[in-house]
Amino acid sequence: MRRTKRVNRAGAITLPKALRAEAGIPIGAAVDINGDNEYIYISKHVPICRFCSRTENVFKVIGIEICRVCAEKITAAKEAEEARNHV
Repeated sequence: MRRTKRVNRAGAITLPKALRAEAGIPIGAAVDINGDNEYIYISKHVPICRFCSRTENVFKVIGIEICRVCAEKITAAKEAEEARNHV
């Protein structure tokens, strides 16, 4: 589906409802925007762990995307540090 849209004064465009529905992008969903010298690409955001770049089992904690594996490693390191400090 090809549509022509105008960029508003704020630099924004509105994605047509039919196009969002076709791409599976609901209202309020995050999108990734990439571009090159000629094109701009908009795609559904895929959560990626900030620490290891995994895309499996990623969730957001205080605004940071992190996978379960890295979260468990951080938790274990924090618990080990606390145990060392209490000895």
